[in-house]
Amino acid sequence: MVIERKLGKVLVAALAAQFLFAAPIKASTLNEIQEQEQSKQAEISAVEELIHDRLNSVNEKKAEIDDLNEQVSQVEDQKAKTLVEIEDKKAVIVARKAQLEERLVALQTSSSMNNRVLMLMEAESFSDFINLFLIISQLQGVDNDRIELAIKEEQELVALETRLYEEIAAIEETTSQLNAESEILAHELGSLQDILNDNQVELNRLAAERATEEERLVKVAQAEKEAAEKAEAEKVAAAEAKKAEKQAEETAKKEAAAVKKTTPAPTESVVTAPPAEEKIEVVEKPVVEDVSAPAVPTEPAQSGRQVSVNATAYSRNQPSLSNHTFLGIDLRDNPMVIAVDPSVIPLWSLVEVPGYGIYLAGDTGSAIVGNRIDIHMENLNSAWAFGRRQLTVTVLN
Repeated sequence: MVIERKLGKVLVAALAAQFLFAAPIKASTLNEIQEQEQSKQAEISAVEELIHDRLNSVNEKKAEIDDLNEQVSQVEDQKAKTLVEIEDKKAVIVARKAQLEERLVALQTSSSMNNRVLMLMEAESFSDFINLFLIISQLQGVDNDRIELAIKEEQELVALETRLYEEIAAIEETTSQLNAESEILAHELGSLQDILNDNQVELNRLAAERATEEERLVKVAQAEKEAAEKAEAEKVAAAEAKKAEKQAEETAKKEAAAVKKTTPAPTESVVTAPPAEEKIEVVEKPVVEDVSAPAVPTEPAQSGRQVSVNATAYSRNQPSLSNHTFLGIDLRDNPMVIAVDPSVIPLWSLVEVPGYGIYLAGDTGSAIVGNRIDIHMENLNSAWAFGRRQLTVTVLN
């Protein structure tokens, strides 16, 4: 019941984390998206801590199951030994009973009892009587010892059979506990995989939405720039036209004044039409769209298959290495990570490494190509001592 209650709390936390990712984000501006991305990043950090705790729980549960398997094996061995002891004890009891039957038959068919009485009566002295009595008592004691030994053997047989029943009951109880622990492990693995999938889908959706908004803002900025350039060109053209008109008026006035001085007779005034406004052609630049391709959601990890790999180890504590993986996982919070070739083992998969536990496929590397994995270890000396090994890992459900 304690294990079930603990599991219930863990599953509730997992469902809460999934609800965090279930609500779609709607934002009309890049600032809003960035603010919501920051909020979502905090939620993702909390989920990563939950993933780290869940991986630890899964590995602890696996260790418990391995221990239960060892206990079952020991009880099975003891059961086999007990069965051998029971068979041996039965054979001894049969032999004891046969000896007693022969002795009883001999006592009933012989006159030894009468002979013993005659021996006592024919004693020549009291000391001779005592000696004969002791001899007869010793002979009778041998028969009594045989009877007591047969009874003891029978009691030991009953004790062995009782112990066998207890061992069988212990095996059944341990097996039942093992099955319950296995079901809990399966539920925890499924819950962890759901969180990983929802996490990846939400990250991809946020990236796609931000890319779309950035594309829209680029177009808006380009349109505003073109509108500003057009307005500026129109403003310059209007100023040039006004300047030309003013110059034409001044020229006309000067010409009229000169004619008036040289010709005393009145003349018809000549009105000079102002030149037509100079048209300035504005060439609009074509809008260049910089469309970033939205992130493609990673397919859910294919599970339930074994892969033979060449394994090495690394540590974030090595010089020039970062604390963060290719997927942005913080190795200080989530050290149970392996680097894989995504074409062989999909990212975000749960991978069981024999002898080391269950890891998250959350990193890549230029040298990790094909059937290669690189196991992260917090201890640098352990990573160096690991060397290169040939392992068969399991991509879990």
